[in-house]
Amino acid sequence: MIAESRPPTPSISIIVPALSESGLESIATTFNNEPGVELVFALCIDDPSTHAPEGCVSVRAPRGRASQMNAGAKASSGDILIFLHADTRIPPESLELVRGALARPGVTAGAYLLRVEGEGLWRQFLSAGANVRSRYLGLPFGDQAIFITRAVFQKIGGYEEVPILEDVRLIEEAARIGKIVILPVHAATSPRRWEERGIVATTLRHWGIMIAYKMGASPRRLARWFTR
Repeated sequence: MIAESRPPTPSISIIVPALSESGLESIATTFNNEPGVELVFALCIDDPSTHAPEGCVSVRAPRGRASQMNAGAKASSGDILIFLHADTRIPPESLELVRGALARPGVTAGAYLLRVEGEGLWRQFLSAGANVRSRYLGLPFGDQAIFITRAVFQKIGGYEEVPILEDVRLIEEAARIGKIVILPVHAATSPRRWEERGIVATTLRHWGIMIAYKMGASPRRLARWFTR
């Protein structure tokens, strides 16, 4: 009897855009021993202070998450791309769930649930709000570790190189040709941006950007409005 041949396990490239970051070694430590997993650090060309951990793929690009992530994707070799913010962590055992999700017919991309690290009701509120938006509106943000097949990423032209909302634009394009899934696993992200800018101000800013975007404002115009 001839044994059925199984398709090869899809390889994964985890692409980490970074600007003025420390602690990148902890990401490398988490995934270095995972089979079929490649780490790609997409650094900024005018940021000499940030370096990729030894043994990882490193590429530099003009400043901006979209630009850096596109460069990281180009330098990567995986069948699946996971875009992981430098201040976000995902458990290594979840990678099998990513592979399984993208193997389903019609699925083009996905993301994790969000958990803002630390204690306190406001962190729970932020996490819950993000997860409601992801599950019911199908709009995860970049801090939820967006994943996508290389084939779909290339088909939609990668990230649009806009100053903000590059993650939303990517998900919208992927959703036009297939289904977006949200894994039942959390990506843990740092609360630092809320703490630095103020919890209420940052939350209102995010809501204002999304409302204006849904009303037709372009990402470039929104960047001008909300960074004044």
